[in-house]
Amino acid sequence: MYPFLIVISLVWFSEFYAPETHSTENDLLKAHIQITELPVHSDASLRGLYVVSEKVIWASGSGGTVLQSVDGGKVWKEIKIPGQTNNDFRSIHAWDENRVLVFGIAGPDFGFLTEDGGKSWQVVYQNTTGGLFFNSLKFASEKVGLAVSDPVNGKPFVIKTTDGGKTWKIIKNIPDAKEGEANFAASNTCIEFLPSGKAWMATGGSAARIFYSEDFGENWKVAETPMIYGGTSSGIFSVCFVNDREGAIVGGTYDNPELNEKMAAFTTDGGKTWLLSENMPNEYRSCVQRAGTSKDGFLFVIGKTGCDISADGGKNWNFVKETNYFTFRPVPGKNIGFAAGSEGRIARVEFQ
Repeated sequence: MYPFLIVISLVWFSEFYAPETHSTENDLLKAHIQITELPVHSDASLRGLYVVSEKVIWASGSGGTVLQSVDGGKVWKEIKIPGQTNNDFRSIHAWDENRVLVFGIAGPDFGFLTEDGGKSWQVVYQNTTGGLFFNSLKFASEKVGLAVSDPVNGKPFVIKTTDGGKTWKIIKNIPDAKEGEANFAASNTCIEFLPSGKAWMATGGSAARIFYSEDFGENWKVAETPMIYGGTSSGIFSVCFVNDREGAIVGGTYDNPELNEKMAAFTTDGGKTWLLSENMPNEYRSCVQRAGTSKDGFLFVIGKTGCDISADGGKNWNFVKETNYFTFRPVPGKNIGFAAGSEGRIARVEFQ
């Protein structure tokens, strides 16, 4: 579909209207950002994305599609999981170029694992319960991970693995969901899980809340947020924590992306309380991630109408560019990342 590379260079000189105490951080935002669309020959809608390194990237999405590149995105291999052409793999986690796990939105076979680069797959999670729809998958370590589905029978549905995705158990000690409260499968980021054992899960619909755990997902509590909610397309779409205490959430209204009130918030106490951002992202955003080096990190949000950046933990956001992607993942420790979206679109993003 993309026989050549399309390079979009953006030089952003807009002022950052943050308090003077952030003047050092403001310098980070006068950035040159280059987005290079890559030659991916697929028409799948891609909401699953995992970046192992600058060379090894995996993506997944509609039509039972899994994509892999081992050369930084120059060449892509499209993999179809047998019998899953009607499934949509919104959730993905990869360990290297051979081992990857995906979760689909349709069952009864939901979880699939390959250890040979997609040549063969084994079903690692089956469930015939009605209403299951897996939204996100996140690992805290090589073996310990969590996957979340929409609520079932009034309870959030969270499962946990401690053996690298081969077996799973249902987590039961979790507060009830409100009627009409659910999760969004927009970018595989409605759940966050850190090596410390802290975990967070974002909701939308009839409520916009954060469920949080401090013991590797075994027990959960829930916190209210000031985010927008209501209907079936408003709420928190993505959550990201840079450490055990500092995190950010973004979302908005998918059907009316131009509505940008109450669609971003931040916390400094581990997600127990949340404050609205002082300067919101420009429009609805489906993904928030920490990008940059370990020394000079920042938050980056992206959605179907554009992207924004924050150097103060999500308190203030500055608009970067109109561009249509659903999800983003950084290359660990570098000012580089990748974005994915509709019609098989994947791009390399460089922050300079």
